Amino acid sequence: MNLFSSGLVLHIIGIALISGGTLGHFITLRQLWGYLPGENQKATVVFKVSSAYDWFLRIGGLLLFASGFMLLRAYQFGVTKQFWFEFKMGLIVLMVLNITLVGAPGVKKLQSLLFNQPTVTDMLQYTALKKRIGIFHIGQFLILLLIFILGVFKFQ
Repeated sequence: MNLFSSGLVLHIIGIALISGGTLGHFITLRQLWGYLPGENQKATVVFKVSSAYDWFLRIGGLLLFASGFMLLRAYQFGVTKQFWFEFKMGLIVLMVLNITLVGAPGVKKLQSLLFNQPTVTDMLQYTALKKRIGIFHIGQFLILLLIFILGVFKFQ
């Protein structure tokens, strides 16, 4: 298998892992919201399950990074000046910012609320967290969709 073929296969696997991890995280957190605020113990178990999807995201990200360089090398870095590629790189930066600034702090706050005794104030914070994490997931899905479209059609 040559550099382009192996890079492409790894790139597709990376995208599948990131998309699947995001979808799995979204689905399990929807289940979690059904248990809150009354059944905190069940919600804690579901939260632990949703944390397993982080591995899909990390491995997918590493595969995308490594295979991206493989594909760039296969193209002899010729695509770096094309608009679709620059836009795609901007979307990847936006995805990382979405994870760092919206997703991770929201999930950490949810974790701290779940593993402590809930108070009345915490119940109000659940609603705000649900909205924040929902915005994170919508952003991730839209960014992934745009990256996929750019990868397939390569608009000039």
